[in-house]
Amino acid sequence: MLAHVAPSIEVFSDFDGTISMEDTGCIIIDTGFGTENRKAMDLQILHHELTFLEAMDAWWGSVKLTHTEGMDLLRSVPIDPGFVSFYNYAIKHNVPFSVVSCGLDFIIQEYLGWFLGDEAAAEVTILANYGKVTEDKKWLVKYRDDSPHSHDKSVCIKESKHAFLNKSDKIHGQEHIIVFCGDGISDLSAAREADILFARRGRNLETYCRTHKIPFTAFDTFDQVTATIQGLTDGSLTMAEVNRRQQLECENEN
Repeated sequence: MLAHVAPSIEVFSDFDGTISMEDTGCIIIDTGFGTENRKAMDLQILHHELTFLEAMDAWWGSVKLTHTEGMDLLRSVPIDPGFVSFYNYAIKHNVPFSVVSCGLDFIIQEYLGWFLGDEAAAEVTILANYGKVTEDKKWLVKYRDDSPHSHDKSVCIKESKHAFLNKSDKIHGQEHIIVFCGDGISDLSAAREADILFARRGRNLETYCRTHKIPFTAFDTFDQVTATIQGLTDGSLTMAEVNRRQQLECENEN
């Protein structure tokens, strides 16, 4: 029997609604734009009458808060109960992890600092839009790219796959597995590129995957992500079994 070769696993995750249990951007934006107005614009985006990028300009342009005022609004937003232990596992076992978001980089880093500590949060790879708050309370955003969602989340996954294929010291026969965790429609481009897709239960991404029969795993906490990675690493779980489970999940009508 051939010895088990642990796969090369890399994890990418959306932030708002996936790592944080609420959308931090919406909480801040609603202070200026208003919740009902934002939701009305969400429908325009859904019906392709407006791009997410166009909406972002209007949303962030409406905010009139200091940096501190904005971040203080997020203090009560809970983090996924399994995320910190997942992140510690990833660090301990050298599993590359990146946050991939259409949100603002400084919000994500400061929020993660509350739970991981500032030094650890500063080491997290954050692929997001660039933001800053001016002295006159303007929230300025520099978008990561010019895609309709302000950040094409599939790019980093494609780059990871390309890098592995061109890796000179890769182990013969080793699988390269991309894990993506998300909750919304803006995660779809990355979701389609991932080998294992975790879609937060009860959110738009899960609904979309069921409707369009895209294989996925419904998840409630990052503990499930940790368990899957651990199983693939120690050989108690195979990609064939993961694929079987994900196919059954997308066909489940519940």
